[in-house]
Amino acid sequence: MTVAQQFQAFIKNTWYAYDTSDLVSKAIVLALCVLSMYAWSTMIEKGFSLGRVRRSCRRFLEHFESAESVLELSLRESDFGGPLAEAYFVGLMEVMNILEVDASQVDLYCRRRLLPRLLTENEIVKVRAVIERSLTRQNQLIEERLGMLGTIVTLAPFLGLLGTVWGVMMAFVGMAQQGRPDLSVLAPGVSGALLTTVVGLVVAIPSVVGLNGILSWVKQTNVDMDNFVDDFVAKIRLEKTGAIGGAQAQAAPGAATAPRQGTTAA
Repeated sequence: MTVAQQFQAFIKNTWYAYDTSDLVSKAIVLALCVLSMYAWSTMIEKGFSLGRVRRSCRRFLEHFESAESVLELSLRESDFGGPLAEAYFVGLMEVMNILEVDASQVDLYCRRRLLPRLLTENEIVKVRAVIERSLTRQNQLIEERLGMLGTIVTLAPFLGLLGTVWGVMMAFVGMAQQGRPDLSVLAPGVSGALLTTVVGLVVAIPSVVGLNGILSWVKQTNVDMDNFVDDFVAKIRLEKTGAIGGAQAQAAPGAATAPRQGTTAA
């Protein structure tokens, strides 16, 4: 048989199994088809969106890790996108708010890569919390619909098994009602019953592969997020301080000390 003939036979046999199954088995097959469409749409959408997120995170981290100052990327907001860039600018604005930098002077401080003073430990904790909260919101968007995909992976084989058990039971009930063993009565019911298990596995197998791949990407993205938070805090501790307009800023009492601390007059 040619490939085309084998495919035609497969379609014919599958339709026969579906057509000879009872209403419950047909409903389970249709439900599994709906779940399959949802699973595939989720995997495709998450695959593309996570790919964009991973690329944006790698690009931003390359620039951020090579920057000598935490303020170096502050004037390039339009050049970056993604969760890390958003968290960076949120954290930077929180730093400026804590230091009570006037809005008209934020760009000037950023251009000169200076902070009015070093942050205290409590202020650093607050900045970290703001950044982590921003990343948590982004992570929730990334993981959206993955819970349902995991449910489909678990549910599909059991739905298929339920249809098989139900179909076999009904096939034997039909044979018992006839009062004699008859393969022509038993076979259609069994074939329809087994179809639900096949469909359940067809739904579950690619879904579990896709889910594991997506979760692997999510895990890598979470690692990048955690590393970014640590790097941001480390850089902010080492940031140079200075005043705009000639007056030298003094570090606040209890401010974190840093080996690179210096002063620069405007």
